[in-house]
Amino acid sequence: MIIDLTNVLFLMLIGLYLVLLGMILAYVYFDAEQRGLNGWVIAGMTFFSGTIAGALAWLLLRPKLKPQPIPVRN
Repeated sequence: MIIDLTNVLFLMLIGLYLVLLGMILAYVYFDAEQRGLNGWVIAGMTFFSGTIAGALAWLLLRPKLKPQPIPVRN
């Protein structure tokens, strides 16, 4: 059995795409959760609107991050 180089490159490209897709969706999920929104809904909307376009829309339209007070012990 001879391994064809084009098949290996194609599978590596698909693998890279899936890894990047997972990283983008994980970022959007955790960013939405940090901002007080449901991360699953936002990540789902990002995925189904086209990952790159959805991620850019999230970055442009996401709500402001509310500053958290830092507890100080005396």
